[in-house]
Amino acid sequence: MDVLCTHIPPAVPVLLYDTVARRLERGSEALLQAIRATGPRYVLFGHVHQPLVGRARVGMTECINVGHFRATQTPYVLEW
Repeated sequence: MDVLCTHIPPAVPVLLYDTVARRLERGSEALLQAIRATGPRYVLFGHVHQPLVGRARVGMTECINVGHFRATQTPYVLEW
């Protein structure tokens, strides 16, 4: 699998923190397990609108928050 798209992020604390709300948003343990089991190249997600970080790795998988374009006014473009 190359790309997995979800709404909610994997349950990785650094990906869950919203800097405006000043709290951890919900993340998915099941998604984190699926990433570890299948090792997609990319996981694209949203849900956290003002993330502390925009991306993090889980093993070889690059997890990228593509949902904070409202604040940046720049859509995310995945380039191979």
